[in-house]
Amino acid sequence: MVIEVFADVRYARIPQSHLKTFYFVNVRNKKLKFHEMDSFLFVNNVQKVSIFYFFLVGYTWFSGTFPSPDQSECLNCRNGTCECSPSTILIYRDLAGNLLSDGAFCDSCAVGFFRNDDGQCSKCGNTCPANALVNMCILQNYESGSLVNACGILENIKRSFNPWQNSWDPLATTDDSELEKENVIDHQYLFREDSYFELFFARYDVNGSFEGFFTSESISLSFCGYSLDPFAPFLFGRKYKKECELRKSSIVEPFYEKKLFEVYLKFSDDQGRPKLYPMHVLNSAVQVKGQLSNLANKDRNRWVLTRRFYMLDDYSMKFDNSTKLKRFAAKIGINVVLQRERDGYINPPYLTIEYDDTTNEILKSTLEVIYHKDPSGYDQKLIYVIAVLAPVSIFWSALCSYSWGRRQGKQSAVDASCILYLFVCEVSVLGDIFFALFGIIACWITFAYKNQTYVLYNMLSEDQEKSMFHFIISALVLKFFGLLFTMGALVFQETFFIDWERQKLKQVGPREEGKEIDGVQTDEHGMPLSRDLNKSTEAEPIVVWRTYLIANEWNELQQYRKTSLALQIIMMTLLMEYFQVKNYSLIEPAFERNDVDPTTTLSTLVSSLAVTVFFYLLLALIQVIARVLIVERIVTDPFHNFVDLCSVSNISVLSLTHSLYGYYIHGRSVHGKGDAGMSEMNEFLQRERNNLCGFRGLEHGSELQTFTVNLPRLFRSKYDEIASISKQTASGTIGHEAVTARMDATVRAHSEMNSFLKKFVDHSIADIDYIVRDRPVLESVLDIEMSDSSVIGTFTRDPVEIAYSRCFVYGNEWAWTSFECLAFTVFYLWTGSIYLAGAVVYVISHFIRLVFGYLCTNHLIKTSLVDQRFLV
Repeated sequence: MVIEVFADVRYARIPQSHLKTFYFVNVRNKKLKFHEMDSFLFVNNVQKVSIFYFFLVGYTWFSGTFPSPDQSECLNCRNGTCECSPSTILIYRDLAGNLLSDGAFCDSCAVGFFRNDDGQCSKCGNTCPANALVNMCILQNYESGSLVNACGILENIKRSFNPWQNSWDPLATTDDSELEKENVIDHQYLFREDSYFELFFARYDVNGSFEGFFTSESISLSFCGYSLDPFAPFLFGRKYKKECELRKSSIVEPFYEKKLFEVYLKFSDDQGRPKLYPMHVLNSAVQVKGQLSNLANKDRNRWVLTRRFYMLDDYSMKFDNSTKLKRFAAKIGINVVLQRERDGYINPPYLTIEYDDTTNEILKSTLEVIYHKDPSGYDQKLIYVIAVLAPVSIFWSALCSYSWGRRQGKQSAVDASCILYLFVCEVSVLGDIFFALFGIIACWITFAYKNQTYVLYNMLSEDQEKSMFHFIISALVLKFFGLLFTMGALVFQETFFIDWERQKLKQVGPREEGKEIDGVQTDEHGMPLSRDLNKSTEAEPIVVWRTYLIANEWNELQQYRKTSLALQIIMMTLLMEYFQVKNYSLIEPAFERNDVDPTTTLSTLVSSLAVTVFFYLLLALIQVIARVLIVERIVTDPFHNFVDLCSVSNISVLSLTHSLYGYYIHGRSVHGKGDAGMSEMNEFLQRERNNLCGFRGLEHGSELQTFTVNLPRLFRSKYDEIASISKQTASGTIGHEAVTARMDATVRAHSEMNSFLKKFVDHSIADIDYIVRDRPVLESVLDIEMSDSSVIGTFTRDPVEIAYSRCFVYGNEWAWTSFECLAFTVFYLWTGSIYLAGAVVYVISHFIRLVFGYLCTNHLIKTSLVDQRFLV
């Protein structure tokens, strides 16, 4: 018979009843040692042995008899067999040494004796094994302090045999210092596909007998059944969690009943030598002086670590009505502690066990693999970063407040309104800082963790994740208020459309003398009348349709965006659900999204946050690039087209986002008029194409039409004076008369405002003037004006002709996108559903835009003095 033996333990199942003689055999000068236990022959060898030979020499027995332990007699056995358990011995001779006439039988040793390795009873002396009592103490969760339970009785036994000299005490307990040893596991773990940590289990019967070693492939620490890959929980770096619900009646597992276990970590040291390290157990049911000291939220310094544990207990306790209370390991955690200083090395791992002895029929079973690392490094760095960014945010908010005060024409930068605006700016800035900071941290930790080979990074702890989630919620709230402030500023900007069209004069004569041709009075022969100065003339009213056209186009641009929210949500849903990009958030080495089981390999709040934010912003960036670089350059560019439309319509636009600050579009036609027929308009455009006319720009010889303006204080005084005319109504008028009076005031105010702004742009007002300049780099970076414009205004050139888009949502895209990204992420993390998160964000965003559009249109009507009936 040939048996092959490796470094682990193998069993040769050879009945002792068939065994008569055996020999020890030297293999490579290594003498093998055989242990006889139970009905099996165990072979132990600490080094790898290629092959050894086990010889069975001729054996003889009589029918119905069995050989005696010394192989010298044939025995009759009372129960049909002479095989005894490891805790009992075979009794086959009487006190005189004669064979028992009524047959051999198995029995336990008397009190004060124990079964030795030779199968005989030996006197205990100063010590005596008490493993059956030890296991009962373990089943009672090491509860001491009472003389009526197993632990109390065992304590008395310990005290009676002084000292307690067992080579190893299954009841030995230790504190958390056992978990701080850094050099006992001298093996460096890597993030690779073949990097697993191995567990070995020693199993004991409740009566104290050792039943052998088993691998993690044979023993599942979960009652949910085996997964397709029994080694899946043990891939180093994978955050594993398997949980299920099951009925109490289904927890019937002979492999675990009346069994206790000890677990060992198997590893190879730096020289490749195999080693086993005993893992300790943090049993949540252990009581010290009546207190549960091992609860997760308790002080770690009070932990009591043990070694032996059980998976299922259905016999240690009974109720008075004889119904059994089934207690089982409901939640088991394998805790791997990464060292802070040495990459890839671990401290001693340990098990956490929570038992459930409920009477409910539906039970839960959970197995989880958790990786820990000292969190103090992350916490310290976070404190340093926030300590730096907080003053920076205050400084930036103060700078924004100062700039706002100057643009509003404030005499002092520390008045109440400026201080209030400082808080408004701080809200928006803090929202961006929190979003950027924790978004970058989440992405860095997640992607660096998955991409590393030598273990340097670890995911955050639960407390750190909760703290980060609170910051993300804070960022969402801050971004929401920041969005409202931004939209409020856009709503209350003042926009006026300057019409450069000149009035036409016509002579007025007797109607009966002739007729009017093309606006010129003619006689009865169709000849134009004389333009004698003695003849009276009148001015034709300017056509208002061009103003209405520009106002409607401006109103449509209010909500034009660089991204489409509907398209964003659709793409995000397809990416996360259909292409399984969400599996990138599963905590395990490498970037796999199809070859992992999302029901057992877990994601964390941080990893889900990282993946969601990263891909949301990536899709938004792709949309922006496609819109700005492709669509607006090749298909249509609404903002440059609007500037062209202003030039064709002979209308300029002045939009003030602050009292003395805003944007100007010079739309004065180079042809002198915008009222033209189709043929004439085509001729105008052809002349421009052939460079047969002047330039469109505000300055002589320039095509530049867009400017950022800082206006003098006298301009604002005159502007407010004219604007107040539209608010004047005749007292005592009601109904149609009131409407007529209000419309007359609006028309008068529009006419005076149009005349005033044309004179201002043409430098026709001596005490209200401006200069044209380029913007310095520092002003562009800080978004603040350094020069004094309180007396002489400045028109700052805008070479890209797009600066005025800041009057719209288009120029404030980040305020919308960042809010929607945060809202989408928070709702996804909260609900776990991409579909629900997308629906909620779309509804919220659409509602805000509806309200914003309504308010913008109403305020545009008031400031531009156009008839609301023609603004659609």
